[in-house]
Amino acid sequence: KVGYLIPAAIIVLGAISFMTIGLNNGIDFTGGRNYVIRFNQEVKTDDVRNMLDAQLDGSVSVIQIGTADQVRVSTNYKINDNDPTVDQEIENKLFEGVKSLLPEGTTLDEFTTTFIQSSQKVGPSMADDIKNSAILAVIFAMICMAAYILLRFRDVSFSVGAFASVATTTLCIISFYTLLWKVLPFSMEVDQTFIAAILTIIGYSINDTVVVFDRIREYRRLYPKRDDEQVVNDALNSTLRRTFSTSLSTIVVLLAIFVFGGASIKGFIFALLVGIIVGTYSSLFIATPISFDLARRFKKKAEEKK
Repeated sequence: KVGYLIPAAIIVLGAISFMTIGLNNGIDFTGGRNYVIRFNQEVKTDDVRNMLDAQLDGSVSVIQIGTADQVRVSTNYKINDNDPTVDQEIENKLFEGVKSLLPEGTTLDEFTTTFIQSSQKVGPSMADDIKNSAILAVIFAMICMAAYILLRFRDVSFSVGAFASVATTTLCIISFYTLLWKVLPFSMEVDQTFIAAILTIIGYSINDTVVVFDRIREYRRLYPKRDDEQVVNDALNSTLRRTFSTSLSTIVVLLAIFVFGGASIKGFIFALLVGIIVGTYSSLFIATPISFDLARRFKKKAEEKK
């Protein structure tokens, strides 16, 4: 019960935060424009954001891309306005906002052709399509993993446990994002990269779960007269060292990338770190206990029918 309550509490807090604070949706999901700007010197993202806030009515996100002299500016300023002059208006506002960081005498044309490295626009309707497709992709992945477990083990209790595990992991990652995106000092946008992290963790979590389920099945065949609770407990203990060594080695690599990598991937790596920790927990304290509880209920009903 304690194992169930800890992620349940995180998910409830996340649900409350989601309804009040929400998520930091990227332009993939809200619609907007991206501009990659390279300066001739190192710049601070906070300084660039402060310069552009007044120009673009505060709807600005600035993150460092690659080197310290290059940033990505995201804004949903007038995203619903289809006037063809809006693009030019935004470029002019960008120019006016960061003019003090440009060489003296730089013109608007020089800024757009030399300093703006790339630009991208995602319309509101396209953003809705991307968001819906992302949600369907995550749900489809969870269902496929549950179906795979069912086909592999021919046991409904294992399948339900695996589905509950990946669902718990996914909801916990989302909860941490909605709780922490205004607190942590790096970008935690929910975009297609975030969905890629979720799908990666679903696969990782299932791999851990399969190892445990394989050992449970093996022990049930080796010790048919042994109490099932002891069989499950012994199977968990026998795989514990492998589970922790795999997770810890992965976490060490991700921590190195998180600490020494660029700012543009910190949000993605953070999702992976949280996912590995929660996914490992879920395979031990969600998937296996739920499969055990269901198997015991099925066995009890079968005995009652007899």
